[in-house]
Amino acid sequence: MCRYMLVVLMLAFPVLPAAAKDLKVIATIKPLYSLVASVMGDKGNLDLMVKGGLDPHIYRLKPSNIRQIHNSDVVFYIDPDMETFLKRIFKRNYGSFMAVPMAQQKDINLMPYRTSKVWYKDVVDDDETHSEGENDLHVWLDPANARRMVQVIEEVLSYHDPYNRLTYIENAQKTIARLYAMEEEIREKLRPLREKPMIVYHDAFQYFERAFGLKSVGAILLRADQNPSAKHLKVLKKIARERNVTCVLGTPGAHPRIATVVMSGTKAGFGVVDPLGVYLDTEPDLYFKMMREMTQSILDCQNKSDIFEDMNKLD
Repeated sequence: MCRYMLVVLMLAFPVLPAAAKDLKVIATIKPLYSLVASVMGDKGNLDLMVKGGLDPHIYRLKPSNIRQIHNSDVVFYIDPDMETFLKRIFKRNYGSFMAVPMAQQKDINLMPYRTSKVWYKDVVDDDETHSEGENDLHVWLDPANARRMVQVIEEVLSYHDPYNRLTYIENAQKTIARLYAMEEEIREKLRPLREKPMIVYHDAFQYFERAFGLKSVGAILLRADQNPSAKHLKVLKKIARERNVTCVLGTPGAHPRIATVVMSGTKAGFGVVDPLGVYLDTEPDLYFKMMREMTQSILDCQNKSDIFEDMNKLD
């Protein structure tokens, strides 16, 4: 039966006999895959579930995914309100895999979504709810959360494969040390931007913002499945001018044309940040490359006002 439980419950059981085991592990999204791969090293088999540029919010399970889960030992994922496609699997009896929801682990810092009208449409129809629930579940964008996730990953792997426990512990310690170093590096690079407000396309970056002292003042898309209204864009345009917004951050696929409406009359730039590492190679270093690329995009965004000027000429 699927053991849908927190790691703290798992650790209450006696340690399994020390015997080498070829673990079959699944991670749902690329940033999580990267952290798991960093701890596993060359032990066991690790597969990524949501591949390519697919969005985990709207991903649909394939029969091959169900077989993959059924044959696995461990499934690492963020939360059933992030990877909603897993909910029906966990309601059924599919083998003996252990499901580990990272956002529900002890000492993971959770923040609620920002709910003012510049962040989210707070008056919705009766059948409309926020697709990701009450809490913002982009928890991996806070390096402190990433370090805690690495600890959890090590504990789970060591429980299932005690024969290689020392390898997992060593790899986890090295990964945590790299995360500390990366966090300090990024903090120093972004320090000059702490008093420079930004506007984002979608409210998916507050963990990154809080970790590095950044400040955004609104989102263009109030709901992922709806275009912004003219009224909302007018409000954001006023905010952008009054607060001297310096950057609007889009996600992969976002077109800067909508941003020109909001940013006209300002010196803000436009940048693209990828919180899922969509276009990065699936490898242990992906998390570190993703965070550094996000940092560089934010820095470059401060000097891109010419993009808006060029696009305005097209109108």
